[in-house]
Amino acid sequence: MSTVSHRLAVHAVADHTVSPELAEWMRLLLLDYHAITGGGFHRDSAVAARAAVEISEQPTAFFPAALHGVDGAGKSGFATVESAALVNGITAHGLELDDTFEESSLHPGVVIFPAVLALASTRQSLTGEVLRAAIVGYDVMCTVGVLLGARESYGRGFHPTGVAGCLGAAAAAARLLGLTVEQTAHALGLAANMASGSLEFLADGSWTKRLNAGHAAATGIRAAKLAAAGFTAPATAIEGRDGFLVQYGAGVVEGRQLALEFGRSALDTSIKFYPCCRYMHGNIDLLRDIREQNPELGIDDVARIRVGVIRAGASLVSEPAARKLVVNTPVDAQFNMPFGAAVALATGRATVDQFDDAPAVAAELMEWMEKVECYRSDSLEAAFPARWQAEVQVVLRNGTVIEKSENSFRGAPGDRATWADIVQKAEGLIGAPAAKALAASVSELDDSTVLGGGVAVPRDTLTASRA
Repeated sequence: MSTVSHRLAVHAVADHTVSPELAEWMRLLLLDYHAITGGGFHRDSAVAARAAVEISEQPTAFFPAALHGVDGAGKSGFATVESAALVNGITAHGLELDDTFEESSLHPGVVIFPAVLALASTRQSLTGEVLRAAIVGYDVMCTVGVLLGARESYGRGFHPTGVAGCLGAAAAAARLLGLTVEQTAHALGLAANMASGSLEFLADGSWTKRLNAGHAAATGIRAAKLAAAGFTAPATAIEGRDGFLVQYGAGVVEGRQLALEFGRSALDTSIKFYPCCRYMHGNIDLLRDIREQNPELGIDDVARIRVGVIRAGASLVSEPAARKLVVNTPVDAQFNMPFGAAVALATGRATVDQFDDAPAVAAELMEWMEKVECYRSDSLEAAFPARWQAEVQVVLRNGTVIEKSENSFRGAPGDRATWADIVQKAEGLIGAPAAKALAASVSELDDSTVLGGGVAVPRDTLTASRA
């Protein structure tokens, strides 16, 4: 019987060829990962994560894996492989600026790169090997996420990045460890058994969403190591009666296929330019455009701000409506369409500083937030999940209605980010000197370079990022 785990395992260990387009894109994703990890280094959640693990100033046999950050994108010490994956995943996910695979509504980079870079540090792996493993991780994580379904997963209170990420990290780690098809299938089954990650952070703006990324990275490594040692898992761990798809979704859904094409998931991954939930980005794009075209617009001119919200994301960014008018932490703002709409239309921006200062900014913009109405749109639902589209209406007091829509969010495959875009994004997070040094370090990697767990950035180029 060809189980889901077996089919994923065959794909994970196959002899894949990396096209020039895919190789270039993986380096861009790696650059983005290091930029957001550097930018997130001083998040309180990242500081707490580092304090929770043992750290060595120098790499040793017991602490071989680099912790990424150092006020930017370098290395801030060394830990065990699993601890490094945990901490780096938490750190990278802190800003909500990490890449997104829209069809399954998850963030692969903050799971897959922490896993493969931590594991690579013990093997002196070549860049080509590490990136192939990362591509496999993206493939498995994103494809399993599609099988799971964002709407179904969210409906059961689970975070797709946390649960599907465990399987992606396990596949990537299994490939880097050189596991067989059988061992890899067991690794995937073990990861399915250990998967975790709830949405309850929405209740009070706490940090567990960030933990979900790091936990998935570390759990994938643990699953692969257990499988390498002979530990077994159920063959039907994913699709079985009590398996992964039933636990975290609606089981096997008719019409959803396990469509595996090497590198397709990575190539279809979107880049984020706003530090908040991806479901908010399209509306922020459009409202910023309206602000740019109507710079004189004031609160007294606006009667209503109507924004279409994709149903799968409503429980994250717009429901319950009364709760979204309470902003006590940055996390409250990161998952808050009224807040995102207000900052975009009132200020023409949506920056890390604004989300960091969310309670004060929300108090200042509360009149704008109270005018935001989130609605369901048949056209948005018809395109979802293959395409994330956006539409907004700004209704003025004089009766004028300003309407805008877009077929893809900025940074999505339909509006793909460039290397220059990521460098500019990095400059805003870690300072221009560090961003340029980081970009140079990543661009100089070739397949025969020993990656050894990350890329180096000179300490004297680094600019302290915001706490």
